[in-house]
Amino acid sequence: MPDSHLFRFFNRRAVLKRSFFGRMVVLVAVVVAAFAGCEPKETQRLTIDQTPDAPAVTRRYPCRVLLVGNPSLAQPLRRQWAARHDSEFELETVTVESFSESDFKIDPGTDVVVYPTELLIELIYRDRIVELHKSVYQSDDFNRRDLLTHFRKSAIRYDSKTWAVPCGSPLFALVYQPQSLPATGAALPRTWPQLIRWGKRLKESSTDPDAGEVANGKVWENRIGLPLAEGWAAKTFLAIAACYARQKGRLSVMFQRRTMEPLIDSDAFVRALEELKALADQNRDSLELTPAAVMQQLIEGKLAAGITWPTAASRAKSSATSPAVGMLLVGDLPGSDRYFDVSGQVWSARQSDEPSVVNFHGLGGVLASQSKQCRRPQSAFEFLKWLSEMSISQVLFAQSTQLGPFRETHLGDSQAWLGEQLSTEFQTAYIQHLKSAHQNALIMTTPNILKNQQYLEILDREIRQYLQTDRSAKQTLQSVSTQWNQLTESIGRKVQSNLLRRNSNF
Repeated sequence: MPDSHLFRFFNRRAVLKRSFFGRMVVLVAVVVAAFAGCEPKETQRLTIDQTPDAPAVTRRYPCRVLLVGNPSLAQPLRRQWAARHDSEFELETVTVESFSESDFKIDPGTDVVVYPTELLIELIYRDRIVELHKSVYQSDDFNRRDLLTHFRKSAIRYDSKTWAVPCGSPLFALVYQPQSLPATGAALPRTWPQLIRWGKRLKESSTDPDAGEVANGKVWENRIGLPLAEGWAAKTFLAIAACYARQKGRLSVMFQRRTMEPLIDSDAFVRALEELKALADQNRDSLELTPAAVMQQLIEGKLAAGITWPTAASRAKSSATSPAVGMLLVGDLPGSDRYFDVSGQVWSARQSDEPSVVNFHGLGGVLASQSKQCRRPQSAFEFLKWLSEMSISQVLFAQSTQLGPFRETHLGDSQAWLGEQLSTEFQTAYIQHLKSAHQNALIMTTPNILKNQQYLEILDREIRQYLQTDRSAKQTLQSVSTQWNQLTESIGRKVQSNLLRRNSNF
């Protein structure tokens, strides 16, 4: 090759090499400049450290919510959303009665419906809500593993699907004055007959029980209180019956699953009703008491024990704390080592691995679901996660007399739910009561069937009448069974039996 050709060849390679490195230098410079000009973004998250007084304001999607019942939640919902989010928020309220009369219709464009637990099956059956989206249920924000077991596995599920996020519900406990136990010569009752005997001894030890005076200088009166006011007699009765009617392996205890024939007049429920009357006869004032009233009387020293649950809303009426409140303790309801096997029509002993205490988880509560008519699913997702988040739910629901903790992290701040006047020992015992109630595999709930509230209203009315008459427990529950059958026929026996068989909340 001539010298001139060699020169041009090597010169061309040098130019190409210089241009390649030039491009690389320019590219690196552009990348460096780009990173140097950007500041890292900070993700705004709601944490438990952010209080209602100093919320972190974030931008969220506009949201439209229908609140059914629970009117006291309306203002706190509006206030908390406005304080924390820079977005449009519409809230419509409606009573349970008017919602039912409208066939549970929800206006188009409503993103979320917040409603009492007993309406879940009505909304599912009428196709008013949709299954909870996986982006909510499986998200870190929702943190489903933090939910107490009953709320995660049964309260929000039906037909093996998840339909809602929980907003809490109460659970009965036995609240008592421990100093009253030695006076009766008994330990904390493990069974309902033991509780009846305890009440009898308390009444006998009173100086003047009819006058309602504090006996022997104590700061409590020698009576046991039960919530038997209108709307509560049936629920208290079912809480007593749970340990007799519920057994391992049998799913439905109030109805035959295939025929919808009521089981409410079986020996398990008859025994429970007779024991309920024995307790009510010791304190006739119970017929006018709600759970909140029972707790209030315990705080004021008017009861030695009561079936109720503690809330932060319960307060001593006087400015000075009642001496009785600092002495209170709490434990599980009584149970039974024997249950009635309705198939064999015999009483049987529980297996060694079965708990004697069977908690009744059907006292009410609040759920939230995405509306079927929702036009902004992202709005619904954001609201549902926000509503059930640990700190927001605690701010909204901890002061309610009708709700209770539903997350493990809620139990770490029991004072927010129980108030400051109850002792640390009481709070620790109540947390343990909730934990054990959710760890037990054997629980009892009301079945998810249409008009389940009407079935309970029939039961409630008949029980309250029984407690004030000489009619037998068997006759009372046979009357309930007859009326339940009539209600089932009016709805459709096949409809109800199909719904009952799809229950996954037993």
